[in-house]
Amino acid sequence: MKKSMVFVNMLTIASLLVLGCSNDNDINCPNDFTGVLSTTEIEFAGVWKFKDMVSEQDIDLTNDQVDNPSTNIYDQLEDCQKDLSYIFEEDRGYILKQGYEAMNCTNKAMFDGTWKLTSGVLTFVGNCSMESIDIVFNENMTQFMFEKTYKFLDVDGISITTKVTFTYEKIPN
Repeated sequence: MKKSMVFVNMLTIASLLVLGCSNDNDINCPNDFTGVLSTTEIEFAGVWKFKDMVSEQDIDLTNDQVDNPSTNIYDQLEDCQKDLSYIFEEDRGYILKQGYEAMNCTNKAMFDGTWKLTSGVLTFVGNCSMESIDIVFNENMTQFMFEKTYKFLDVDGISITTKVTFTYEKIPN
């Protein structure tokens, strides 16, 4: 279970941060985002917490001696893996934190960079890379969702590739 959980944990973090590799010796990092936020970005700025993770296919990630595959990946994660939040600042900076609020987390992670939101596309610049994701908001803009395809290793060691929907919820000020 530990291996599959660590794998899911790293996939969650990597869902928005991708490190690029190149044979070219010249490093051309994307520029940080700067400038005034749009009205939509001002409303978007704040703390967003990881709230749900649902796959299209049933997967059993828990080694609980029960065959209980589910599309609800979030409920199969440990508390430290669920403890994931983004802080989108009004100066275009962002911080991604995992494992800082749940108790006894040993694999804490923190990343930072800059962000922008344009026409439903959330773009990040950090660690000399740029990543964009298409996000969809709920009706009152208190949650956003995005989809990615991942390969999971279930409790029986079977590799399952499936589309996953992540949900983040805005924490009121």
